[in-house]
Amino acid sequence: MLVLLAYLPVAIFAISHHEMWRDELHCWLVARDSVTPWDVVRNRAYDGHPPLWYLLLWVLEKATHDPRSMQVAHVGIAASAVWVFASRAPFGRLPRALFAFGYFLAYEYVAISRCYGLALLFALLLCAHHRRRFERPTVTALLLAALALTTTVATMVAAGYAAALTVEWAASVRRRHPAARRAWIPISSAAAACLVALACAWPPADSTVAHLRLPSAVASFAPTPLISGILPIPRADFFFWNSNALLSFEPFGRVAPVVSLGLAAWLLFVLSCDRFAAVLFAVGGFLLVVLFNGVYGGDVRHHGFFFVLFLMGAWMARLATPSETARTKVRRVAVGPTVTALLLVHIPAAGIALAYDYKYVFSSGRRAADFLRAKGLANALFVAEVDFPTTAVLGQLGSRAVAYSPRTGRTFSFVKWTRDRHWDPTDEESVRYAASLSASRGEDAVLIMNRPLIPKLVEGVAVTLLAELYDSMIEEENFYIYRLPYVPQSAVLPVPTTSPEVWSYDSMNIR
Repeated sequence: MLVLLAYLPVAIFAISHHEMWRDELHCWLVARDSVTPWDVVRNRAYDGHPPLWYLLLWVLEKATHDPRSMQVAHVGIAASAVWVFASRAPFGRLPRALFAFGYFLAYEYVAISRCYGLALLFALLLCAHHRRRFERPTVTALLLAALALTTTVATMVAAGYAAALTVEWAASVRRRHPAARRAWIPISSAAAACLVALACAWPPADSTVAHLRLPSAVASFAPTPLISGILPIPRADFFFWNSNALLSFEPFGRVAPVVSLGLAAWLLFVLSCDRFAAVLFAVGGFLLVVLFNGVYGGDVRHHGFFFVLFLMGAWMARLATPSETARTKVRRVAVGPTVTALLLVHIPAAGIALAYDYKYVFSSGRRAADFLRAKGLANALFVAEVDFPTTAVLGQLGSRAVAYSPRTGRTFSFVKWTRDRHWDPTDEESVRYAASLSASRGEDAVLIMNRPLIPKLVEGVAVTLLAELYDSMIEEENFYIYRLPYVPQSAVLPVPTTSPEVWSYDSMNIR
């Protein structure tokens, strides 16, 4: 309880000084604009994630209509994870206290409201229930299903746990152990949930989200994400987020693949004191490497699930019945110090992240939304180019805010990553589109850009710069806000375009 009481001020500080960015608010907007839970499942189809986090946000959005409730819930999720680890983990007092103040719990999985903190909570609950995995197999099955359906990286972890269960079940069958009769419940649940999660994550045919691919070179299989996940030390500079100080140091970068393999070998060696822990880490880690090298490279928040896997394995190794062999005893003794050493590295990493998120603006989305509200423009006719950064603004402008996209001629709040939006309008095309839309609607248009307009390309249309918000750490979320006054349709020049599918004023789907 003392650890939890000490953690809460850190968590509240972290989230209160963090400006929500587009990925956080994209998920909120999917929930906001979905009438039913099934609409949620359909609307997140282009995101590459299973639906559980979105469904939780759907409940929050329908109850509160305020995205800050997502942050409150996220602090609650992180605090629950801290309580589970501090009260149930089979480690000494020092690692149980350090865990709460490491990089992931003090920053990445609490300040940034995404699905990864929820997945971590399910993983820890699974660990806490591990001793009774066969006594209460339905609980194990439900936790595995929830873990698999939260995020794709967690699906890999759930698959690793299911593989370890399968190995244990096979051994129980040979020994005719009573547990073998109930093992099929969690194994089949995990298999079904993983298949559902992968089906949900598989992008539609017209998606530009990453599909399965073969690496371009053998070197790309080097598991360097293991370093950023196990040793998440950010650079101490403006672009601290998703950076790694070790990998940014050129001499270290040249030997990083070898270090990664050595680190993986050590972690697997330590966990090999228990078969279940070793299989969990080996299979789950292999699946994560395949995911990062064959589908999506990932960032620190994704790579952190290497650490989650190791922590789960260490927990289970400490719970296992001690072996009599001297070699196994040495490995078991090394589990605790390895966990403690890694957590000691995570403490300064958390300090760097918290300090720089406090010092600098993470995203200008909230400032842009506040500015528009202050100017009475919260319900204005918005045109956004580029579309995806603007979700950081729209998500904080109330329950009806949408914008038109010059890329597709349609309204949007969250972005569906379809091929028809995969081109870049020029400044002139964006301004002409906004002017035509303003004329058709009989009201001023507000053009939201993430770069300044080039003046010489804007001819024949009056454009007024309202705000420049250009010091965001997320470079795409620097916003330049312009007003285009209403001009009758007859005075607006034709709209030029280089889009692969040429649209005109009559095909803009204005509504």
